[in-house]
Amino acid sequence: MSRMLIADDQDGIRTMLAQVFKGMGVDVDTAPDGVGAWEHLENKQYDLVLLDMNMPRMFGHEVLRKMRQQEMETPVMIMTAFGEETMIEEVRRLGIAAQFEKPFDIYGMIEKVKEVLGI
Repeated sequence: MSRMLIADDQDGIRTMLAQVFKGMGVDVDTAPDGVGAWEHLENKQYDLVLLDMNMPRMFGHEVLRKMRQQEMETPVMIMTAFGEETMIEEVRRLGIAAQFEKPFDIYGMIEKVKEVLGI
């Protein structure tokens, strides 16, 4: 079974995505902020991480930077509600599997998740 972490500070988005991917047979953990995401990453291995860029306590790009500094090569997809170019450039440099602008196309996201997880 594939394991996925979803980190987003918006409860509705986090809950909806968790339900969608659990319904596809994916084991899903969630975090409401970057610090919570990092705590999960320190304790479990994931096949995919879905990060919101603008979260309290630690931004998504900071989580991704820490992952890469710790040599975690887990595929990461990012979600952003704003197009802050310097942040987007950094996450692309660090390596992301996909980028989704909010409001995102859930069907496009599902297809990309299936592709990355091989399901």
